[in-house]
Order: sequence, then structure tokens, then C-alpha cells
Amino acid sequence: MTPPHHPSPTDSAEPAEATASTVRPAHGRPPARAEPDPPGARTPAVPGRPRQTAPEQAGPRRVVLDRRPDATTRLYCVPPAGMGPECYHRWARLLPAWIEPCTVSLPGRGARTGEVSLTDPDEVSALLAAVFDDPADARPFAVFGHSAGALLAYEAVRQLRRTQGRLPGLLAVSSLPAPHRGTYLLNLVPRLAAGLDGLRELLGPLPRRVLEDPRLMALVCTPLLADCLLLLHHRHREEPPLDVPFVLYGGDRDPVVDPEELTAWNDLVTVPGPLRLMPGDHGYPHLSARALITDLTDTLRAHAHPGATR
Repeated sequence: MTPPHHPSPTDSAEPAEATASTVRPAHGRPPARAEPDPPGARTPAVPGRPRQTAPEQAGPRRVVLDRRPDATTRLYCVPPAGMGPECYHRWARLLPAWIEPCTVSLPGRGARTGEVSLTDPDEVSALLAAVFDDPADARPFAVFGHSAGALLAYEAVRQLRRTQGRLPGLLAVSSLPAPHRGTYLLNLVPRLAAGLDGLRELLGPLPRRVLEDPRLMALVCTPLLADCLLLLHHRHREEPPLDVPFVLYGGDRDPVVDPEELTAWNDLVTVPGPLRLMPGDHGYPHLSARALITDLTDTLRAHAHPGATR
């Protein structure tokens, strides 16, 4: 469930810090590096689980793609299954100056391939909530999640509400069936069982060098399968609808997600959000990045920060 832009072996092998630094600064400032867990930091509590220190379990790390201290809003972009910060590198050049583009680096990807991927959706969403609500940065923030990232973004915002944290000025979800229906479970398992044909629908075209090299296939597929397992482990818990500005996105030729399943997300919010279909398949955020970012920026300006300029 990732964009058709496929991570190269170089992308996967780069340190998180180097990955962030490959982004061309959009406004003359050096891009920030991935922010490590502070020494002795403790991960947020997950119901029914003991707390763990950061050295025992490293969680998501904030990656600021282009550090903009004068920006009035932060936008957190949660990667889809199997992907890391590299899938949002281009966004740093397309977003306006009033938005600071951020994403997250997850265990098991890029330089973190030596770490064990997290497959408990409750744990990951609690960790992401702590990243989004940064006590050292009081600026408003928005959250966008694509595919598996949409589920994590949604659950992280629900976690913020449970803990009385700050809520985002906008929640945008993309290309995932509404979780309370459980449809993605029915869609995902057959594709995983379909071998390469199923992977192509989830990942897009696979380069020949990857198909011919078992090591590269393992490098590509291991984090993808870990995130698919995370999706399969998710169980929706009934809670009051979220009272946050909301918008839905999808590809108009997506073989994985039906538009009806996307609009069902509106059952989970107090004010229904519009469905915006962009040209492309499941990986449309890569091919239609400019159109998506233009629409997302306009929506964020209208709902979360009406005084912002282009």
C-alpha cells in the first residue's frame, strides 16, 4: 500500500539523518535531521502494556524535511506501508513557506532496517501521538496519512483526544477503506496471497533488479509485510466521532480502495469531509503530488489557518 515510486537500495540503506539531508532546501535553510529520542526518554503508555525506555524500544522519530522556524503550521505526513521519509521528500519543495513539512522515521526502514518493525497498531499510534503533540513547539499542526499511514494518523489523533493532548487543525486520510468496516482486511489478504501480481497492486511496478535479487526483494518486502501485519492486527474500537476538520483523498483508478469505502470514513467524524479523487492508482500521491499538495494546502488554509498566504 505504497506509492509506485519504489525505494531504491540506496534509499533503504541511508541513515535517517542522511535521508533528511538529501532534501533540497526550499527557502535557503538547511533541512533538519531526524530528531533522535532524548536520552532516557520513555515511550507513551499503551493501555495494558508496561512503559519501556527508549533504548529498549526505539519508536518513531520526527523528520523535519525543511526546517522553517517562521512557518506558522507544521504538517506531519505519515508514510504508507513499507516506506520511510523518502516518500515525502518532494513535498518539501512544493509546500508553501507558511507550512513546515515533517514526516516520521519508523523502525525497520532505511538506516533503521536493523531495528525490529513495530506491528502493534495501538503502540505505534500512541508513539506517533507523542511526536505530533510536541511540547517544545506550540504551533498548530495538521496530519496527513496515506494508505496504512491513514490508519496510524487517525488512531494517533484519537490517542491525543484520549490523553487530552492538542488536536490537529486538519486530519487528511488517503487511500484506505474506513477502518470500522474492516474491508481492508478482506482486500489485503488475497493480494498478499497473490504473489507478485498482488505486490504490484500494492507497490506499483517493481524494478527488474529487485525482482532478480532475493536480497533486495527481502529488503523491500520485509517492512511492507510488517505494516500489513500491523493493519491485520488492528481492531476498531467504538468511540465518539472525532471533532476535527477532515478531508478524504484517493486515486481515481485505485484497484485497492473503492470510493464508497473511502466516504465511509465520514461515519467517524462529526462534520463529514469531502472526497477528492486525484489522477492515478493507489500510488497517486507520487504521480499527482502537485495537485494533491495544492488541494491540501488550500484546505488547510481554509479550515485550520485562514489567515495564511500562499
